[in-house]
Amino acid sequence: MSDHPLSYWLSDSDATGRLWRSILLFGSNTTAYKFALGGALLELASAGKESVNVQDLSIPFAKRICDHLKVEDRQGTNPSNSFLNACRQFNADEIEIGQLVGTTVSHGYRYVFDKFHIVGREDVPMKFFTIEGSSRNTSINLSESLLTLDKSNYSALESEVESRWRIVETSWATGVPSRLLDVEIDGASEKLIVKRGSSTRKSVGQAKWALNTYQDGKCFYCNTQLDTTYVVETKTQVDHVIPLRLQDRMMENLHHVWNLVNACADCNLSKSDRMPPSDTPRRLQARNEYYIRSNHPFKSAIENATGRTLGARQETIKQAFANAANLMPTRWSPS
Repeated sequence: MSDHPLSYWLSDSDATGRLWRSILLFGSNTTAYKFALGGALLELASAGKESVNVQDLSIPFAKRICDHLKVEDRQGTNPSNSFLNACRQFNADEIEIGQLVGTTVSHGYRYVFDKFHIVGREDVPMKFFTIEGSSRNTSINLSESLLTLDKSNYSALESEVESRWRIVETSWATGVPSRLLDVEIDGASEKLIVKRGSSTRKSVGQAKWALNTYQDGKCFYCNTQLDTTYVVETKTQVDHVIPLRLQDRMMENLHHVWNLVNACADCNLSKSDRMPPSDTPRRLQARNEYYIRSNHPFKSAIENATGRTLGARQETIKQAFANAANLMPTRWSPS
């Protein structure tokens, strides 16, 4: 990794998707509101809306909160406030859409606009929207970079927003300290499962969307941009870096999130059940550190499995790969 742990994410103001993902993963505002605003902005941008007033923005914004309240009632560190209560009332058919919009305009955006672009205590080098006016006369102007994304990118980024949101709200909803949580893949469904021992198991959706954000939408092995075309070779697949074939011969849980990456179909199929290149432990460790910086609950899951300090995590990953290489010395390299 570079000297600054977030330098990759913030170094290129032309990398629209990368800067967007930095907000999603490491942004200052970690409540559900950030995800609701992100999803609403992507919806409006994909429809070609260059500017909207705050009332029109409030419909897709509040709708996302309402939908998620039906799944997990806790949607933030402060589980009850006038805006969330209005969303609950709307879900219960106790208020109309106009009342919901009014409450959203008055109470739903506190700090959300101001904090959306802050990553690592400073603004990202490119803004995705600007604000004009105040109160009910507020207008939200979408940036050209957001408006000109490829259609397939809108779909991928919105799936990543939803995946990240599910991970965060599941962490809140478990009601136990995050240090007791773990994250692994269900092999049959390829969904990520947040669990506490064997008693609490919650799905947070398709693993590929949770992993995609951390890899900037690229194949872990060859750096190909994933799912941007209809070419089968670029289709996203989830790979066990240390092959799952070794599970019965190793102490480590190879289904764990620390050992999972997104790969293009070409790399995943050609790698099959062979060991990856020799520089993989270093690269995987760097990727896992992004997990830790983003919290909720990946941080605790990685620390529980590999160590509480950077040195301990490096040693754990190094030793796991050494043990695996002794069992399976044949290595694969991307073509």
